Amino acid sequence: MSAPHDIGLVRRIASWILLTFGCLCIYFLDHVDIVMNASDSLDEPAFLMLDTPILLHKGAVVSAQMPEPLQVKFSGYHFVKLIGGMPGDEITYDDQGNPCIDDDECFPLFEKDGAPILPAIAPGVIPEDHYALFGTADKSLDSRYATIGLIHADQLLGRGIAVLWAPDWRN
Repeated sequence: MSAPHDIGLVRRIASWILLTFGCLCIYFLDHVDIVMNASDSLDEPAFLMLDTPILLHKGAVVSAQMPEPLQVKFSGYHFVKLIGGMPGDEITYDDQGNPCIDDDECFPLFEKDGAPILPAIAPGVIPEDHYALFGTADKSLDSRYATIGLIHADQLLGRGIAVLWAPDWRN
């Protein structure tokens, strides 16, 4: 006698699972983008980008509005980098003149003919609501240069997660 009751329970549970899965799929399609990394400025070739910049910490992948100096050439693209400096961190220089965060991690300036291609970011404490964003490659055009500088929190568009299974078509 309990068999029909069990079948009804199984159907209800299956219905709830399908409904939950469907809602998650709709949320995913509405709030997550797949962003391909067209350069070698980051190690990973692709990211799942949540459209809300949450859980920000050093090393987090974020997308931001393209910095003004790059907008003409890269209009319509996102600026995807790692958070290297948080509000309250101090930007200093090492002995070679490379910018460092809290005298800990340094970001070498790309040189051409023995000189940096652009001036380095100014030393000082990163103000509230600002972030220093860096790529993993030495030639990444990012916050290590004064041209890009610090990125305001209002310019952050999303938080990324590396897609480890994506093919690396950049090379």
